[in-house]
Amino acid sequence: MATLTIDGRSVTAESERTILEAARAAGIADIPTLCWYPKLPIVGNCRICLVSVEGEAKLLPACATKVADGMVVHTESHAAVENRKGVLRLLLERYPGDHLMNGGQQEPRNEFERYVVRYGVVPTPLAQRDLPLRHGDERPGDAMIRHDMSTCILCTRCVRACEDIQVVGVLDVGQRGEHAEIIVGADGDPDKAGCTWCGECVRVCPTGAIFEVMPRERFAPEQIRRPARTVRSVCPYCGVGCQVDLHVVDEKVVRVTSPDIELDTPNQGSTCVKGRFGYDFPQHRDRLTKPLIRKGWVKEGGRWVWRGRTGANRRGGPWRTIEGEGQAVKPAGPPRSVGKTVRDLPLLERLDLDIRDRVATPPSWYEPFREATWDEALELTAQEMLRLKRAHGGDALACFSSAKCSNEENYVMMRMFRAALATNNIDHCTRLCHSTSVAAMQRALDTSAASGSMREVEHAADVIFIGGANTTESHPVFGAAIKRAHERGARLIVADPRKTELAGRADIHLQIQPGTDVALFNAMLHHVIDQGLENRRFIAERMRDFEAVRESVRAMTPEVAAKITGVPAEQIREAAELYARGPNTSTLWAMGLTQHANGTDLVTSLLNLMLACGMIGRWGAAMMPVRGQNNVQGASDVGAIPFVYTDYRSVKDPAVRAEYAAAWGVPAESLSLAEGLMVTEIVKEESGVRGMYIMGENPIISDPDIAHAEHWFQALEFLAVQDLFLTETARYADVVLPGASFAEKTGTFVNTERRIQLSHRAVATPGQARGDLEILIELSNRLGLKTSFKTAEDVMREIAQVTPSWRGVTYARLEGAGLQYPVPTLDSPGTAFLFDDRFPTPDGTGQFVPVQYAPPVELPDDQYPFVMNTGRQLYHWHTGTMTRRAAGLDQREPTPIVEVHPADARELGVQDGDLVRLTSRRNTMVSSCRVSERVARGQVFVPFHFREAAANLLTNPVLDPYAKMAELKCCAVRVEAAHLALAD
Repeated sequence: MATLTIDGRSVTAESERTILEAARAAGIADIPTLCWYPKLPIVGNCRICLVSVEGEAKLLPACATKVADGMVVHTESHAAVENRKGVLRLLLERYPGDHLMNGGQQEPRNEFERYVVRYGVVPTPLAQRDLPLRHGDERPGDAMIRHDMSTCILCTRCVRACEDIQVVGVLDVGQRGEHAEIIVGADGDPDKAGCTWCGECVRVCPTGAIFEVMPRERFAPEQIRRPARTVRSVCPYCGVGCQVDLHVVDEKVVRVTSPDIELDTPNQGSTCVKGRFGYDFPQHRDRLTKPLIRKGWVKEGGRWVWRGRTGANRRGGPWRTIEGEGQAVKPAGPPRSVGKTVRDLPLLERLDLDIRDRVATPPSWYEPFREATWDEALELTAQEMLRLKRAHGGDALACFSSAKCSNEENYVMMRMFRAALATNNIDHCTRLCHSTSVAAMQRALDTSAASGSMREVEHAADVIFIGGANTTESHPVFGAAIKRAHERGARLIVADPRKTELAGRADIHLQIQPGTDVALFNAMLHHVIDQGLENRRFIAERMRDFEAVRESVRAMTPEVAAKITGVPAEQIREAAELYARGPNTSTLWAMGLTQHANGTDLVTSLLNLMLACGMIGRWGAAMMPVRGQNNVQGASDVGAIPFVYTDYRSVKDPAVRAEYAAAWGVPAESLSLAEGLMVTEIVKEESGVRGMYIMGENPIISDPDIAHAEHWFQALEFLAVQDLFLTETARYADVVLPGASFAEKTGTFVNTERRIQLSHRAVATPGQARGDLEILIELSNRLGLKTSFKTAEDVMREIAQVTPSWRGVTYARLEGAGLQYPVPTLDSPGTAFLFDDRFPTPDGTGQFVPVQYAPPVELPDDQYPFVMNTGRQLYHWHTGTMTRRAAGLDQREPTPIVEVHPADARELGVQDGDLVRLTSRRNTMVSSCRVSERVARGQVFVPFHFREAAANLLTNPVLDPYAKMAELKCCAVRVEAAHLALAD
């Protein structure tokens, strides 16, 4: 530590800190900076941060000068101020700053202009300048970002942010001298240069030369200029859990930024394209603003009675994805290739390509409904749910909670169904996400969450292993952190059938055949044992039944695995040795492993490898299932799954039941001791479920074999849906309750690293829409369950009361970066990583679970020769309900595509943008071809965001025996040019 004096005040700082860092940390000096920015490498080229240091003959750059004991610094000395004025005058020679002259508008518009005003520098009138302004024409950009280089001061922040934070490198400095300017790589096309439109350049630009377009297009100039109210929130998309600041004017979110300096937040100031530009969906014209009741429900004698159509057509005919049939003319080429499909495609007709009309809810979907009051809608919902309970028992009811809703909302939902309706039939989309991970981790380690943190993967891992995770597209901010880790020297192993961005960067890419992961991981473990690389001390002290696993992998040599996986045996050996030698290997995986009918075994085989090598329980050796949705971890943590209460406490344990019954004020015997049904079990004829309540889920798109799912939901006696939009599922509801978006609620969310974060309400719900928590509280009371919560904070107090690992959680403590649970006491700082000395099993040891390779349940053959894989795209998320109503995102990727290998495309006679028909053993659909080497020969990739080409029409509903996960990643299909298919 060094003690120095800055502007007359004593400051103590670490000796590796710079003067700038020490001053900012102490909060005693606002030293101006232009080229410097948090997280960026120091270049010290703008010279505006020069300060006086006693004993030094010249001014020193505060951003690049380390502190020293006894140093005396003057940040606003005469020499320092005169230097800053000179720098600003020089930069103003090429800057359009006439509005800052005397008599003009004095309001500074950006960071650079604030310094100009602060130091009283007056720009030279344009007519008297020696240097011309830079070209001021806005460069062709995008629906989200554009450039106006007339205001660029060449600080190079944007270039370095793109290269060093996002590790993309789209921008550079071109030309020299007075002709120097920021340029876009490749031929000036950001897409060809690899731009991900993350907005990092917008964030760091001090002059607005790179700016966001959407506020200008959506709001009047006076609204944009008006001071905005800033509210801290959590991004509503993936499981990274980025903190964002919502800028609010006139009860509308006008832009999204992120906290810059709070480096303990998951995103450390960055966002992805969805987080920064996908914020406008809550203001889409499709928002539900009043409750809806299906026509046919009438009130007679004080009770609601159905007087509408009966039988199979009660809720209308079969689903049509968009009004009219057909598809588009062939576009110019990628990435905007356009295709359109419906389930029963009659004739190809020209499609109206207006994005807003194409994405909007079709008017005919509203026709079966009438607007209702809240009293009518909630009265009907409560009446029918209680009627079904009385007539058929609580298990005739089920609910889907939501990974997009807060912990408090999910808790009140599961509390309502368990305590008021006496059923454990409550689940959410974790069933189609990481349920197999939870099943595997529970039986091996008795845990259900990640052991470590994203920042330890970035800063401390020596080797990063990624299985079945397209992190840079599905979790872009974490993906950038992994790229930064690779740049600093961490080795990267990727096991994935597709050549994703990280696979292209990897030291080793294990490009396996889909569904053969068990063979790969068992062969890697075989080689680890054969070479004596297993961690024998860890195994002896902390694990059980290693001999059983040793025996189970004995026959799976790398040569045998090579024939199964398609990965060369030598590459398997190389990956195994790199993984085992670490010394700190972090293990990451996502839905490429989990969404299989044997997903539990796939994850188990990876855990066996990880545990045999001892790669857990220390900083840098993280076990991390990368969660898909922003609160899928939290919804599970607070009990929105059918077999546990909060903290994964079993519903079958009478003692646990008694504790929750006491907290909820109900008799213990009113809570069921039987485990409930899971999502994929509920949507079956034999489930016995007659009525459902769905909050923020869209199973008619997300469930496998959605033609069957649609038929099942149509046959329900009663269906209530609580959502933002009239989704494909909500259109079959008896009651539709308009809820709140992320920007319209206060609550907490848990990200993929167990971090509980607090999101604040920024704007009001539109029209008569209500907060989700408000709806659930009133409905609980109507169902006879006393529910006295007034705020989300009240709910969190009860969650903390019944959840041992959250006992120390309060809203006050969550302000800022949040807390990583376990947080067992009010003075606990949270837990950044777990299992340093024991596992949460009764005896503290982990369990090896032998698994054997079995081929995928559906293999290609002559009739269905391709293997179809499904997943996310960068610009969309889940079923597209939100991102396809975010204007900028939908313009980036407006239509469904299928990735086809170039050689396969040639054989099929199709090119980019051509229509292709995909047919599985269950259904058929048409999409447009995107020729890509990211997929291997004989494989195709279909994103699942598009209702007009729904991937889950084709997928296989067979279930994992443990977690009841469906087979979503390995489906045999036939691919044909669409015109040939129609001719047939």
